[in-house]
Amino acid sequence: MTSRNTDLNTDVAVKAVRGKYDEIMMLLERYNACDCKTERETIISEVSACLNHLSLVEDKDIYPVIREQSHSGGLEGCEETHSQVRLVLDKLMRLCADIDKSDYEQQVQKLRSVVKELKSMDEDLFVANEL
Repeated sequence: MTSRNTDLNTDVAVKAVRGKYDEIMMLLERYNACDCKTERETIISEVSACLNHLSLVEDKDIYPVIREQSHSGGLEGCEETHSQVRLVLDKLMRLCADIDKSDYEQQVQKLRSVVKELKSMDEDLFVANEL
């Protein structure tokens, strides 16, 4: 019964992570369509909150299950990419006062790229572990 509960919790967690990735990509599209500085800051804050939630779910409910399985090879890469995402977000938060500068836009583009990479890596890991 515990294994079945674990499987159900993992299924729910994987669906939640996939949903958060979709939400993040939608937020980043909204960011691109927006010209308002304060709204752009709000959107990046929402992206940050989504990524924090996603990271917590993976750390608590998904990655431990993957570590127990035989196909955990991509896990280290996902964890490293999570760290890269966090570094880019931290830099963006420091640059909020300079949202009009090109550095800020470069970091937003870098964030988008790293999030896409992480999403792809996570999806490969989920498929390899039949999650």
